[in-house]
Amino acid sequence: MSETPSLSEHLGAFVAAPPPVPADVVERAKVSLVHNITMALAARGRENAGHIAAARHPGHATLLASGAHCSADWAALANGALFHVRSQDDVHLASTAHPGAPVIAAALAVAETHGASGKAFLEAMVLGYEVLCRIGRDFDQEATERGFRPAGIWGGFGAAAASVRLMGLDAKGCGHAIALATHQAGGVLQVWTEGGPEFPFQLGFAARNGVVAAELAAASQVAGRFMLEGSKGLYHAVSGVSTAPTEALDGLGTDWQLREVTVKPYPCCAVLQGPVQEVLRLRSDINGARILAVHLSLSPFEATFPGIDNAGPAFASAAATKMSAQFCLSVALIDGRLALSDLSRLHDPAIRAMAARIKVIADQALQDRQCRIRIELDDGRMLSAGLDGAIGQPSFDEISAFCITMADEMGITPEQAQAINREIAELDERPDVSALIAAIVGR
Repeated sequence: MSETPSLSEHLGAFVAAPPPVPADVVERAKVSLVHNITMALAARGRENAGHIAAARHPGHATLLASGAHCSADWAALANGALFHVRSQDDVHLASTAHPGAPVIAAALAVAETHGASGKAFLEAMVLGYEVLCRIGRDFDQEATERGFRPAGIWGGFGAAAASVRLMGLDAKGCGHAIALATHQAGGVLQVWTEGGPEFPFQLGFAARNGVVAAELAAASQVAGRFMLEGSKGLYHAVSGVSTAPTEALDGLGTDWQLREVTVKPYPCCAVLQGPVQEVLRLRSDINGARILAVHLSLSPFEATFPGIDNAGPAFASAAATKMSAQFCLSVALIDGRLALSDLSRLHDPAIRAMAARIKVIADQALQDRQCRIRIELDDGRMLSAGLDGAIGQPSFDEISAFCITMADEMGITPEQAQAINREIAELDERPDVSALIAAIVGR
């Protein structure tokens, strides 16, 4: 009787020989690709250390911020951080992760280095999302409670899966790469408690670590079988529980994780996307009345997520304000927007005064991404709104239009934005990713 495969072995076999990827899943991959590249280009100049350090390591992979070249692992690190600088990269709710930054950064670097086709790149991207999101589904909330950041912990697995697919490893090699990634998994939530500026590197490190794990597996390095679910494996280490994962393999090959991924219209935490949207919608009904109080009800996990319930009055940095429900909703109420530049208004007295009137409530009746908002006005009226699910699943045409509206922030012309969208739309037909990279860096 053959042994039951471990989780890393099972997922490795899936990566090495997946079923055909449905057309709608490829479409979701293209949506995430447009969105995340838009966010990366709109972040250029806001993080330089990664690109300065990466440029010291010669290679053939492109740094998206500058067009310079470096090694694949360092390109993955610097580009992965760049995707996440605005905290506006895509989100997978069930794993509390940002899959695009580590997966796309690693896949672009490896695809460029190995000369992979556009179709192969997209397939690797889909498989990277699949592995990352599945590995992260079971214990994300338990890991959060212990101070780990799920986005950083799970990111390397998606990067490793995408990388080994592009390298053409067999099932055993893919499984070993996934298992090797357990030894590099990291990222702690203290970054939000302090408002530390290094948070983008949690995903940059994950992208690099996945590439390194894949390179080691390609060099015939093997790993233990139960590095994820073993009694002293990663799941137990980060969650403190000993139960077996149940969601990781459920529906594998049919329930594609990219169908659950959402993109962020606002430069703030994923938890706050719906509340900001609803506050902006309600704002037009205030009609000059004074706001007495705002009550934002969230699920207990989201209401208590580090950094969310932060009314100030002192805000440490833009890394803290993007997490603060009070700060982000205050800007939306005062100015009818939430732009990246607003996050640096740390000492704005109007924002501080409004933030003091906003209360975050943990409501046991709500699920994650559900929210309820009540605004009390001095004329006696009570405005209310709510959402019963996540926002942010545009069509390809819609995300392409959004990309063009972001051209100024990206530092490019609308025509250049259209060229990026066109390359992504036709990526299945491209012999490699060189034309896409050229469009991104403006060559």
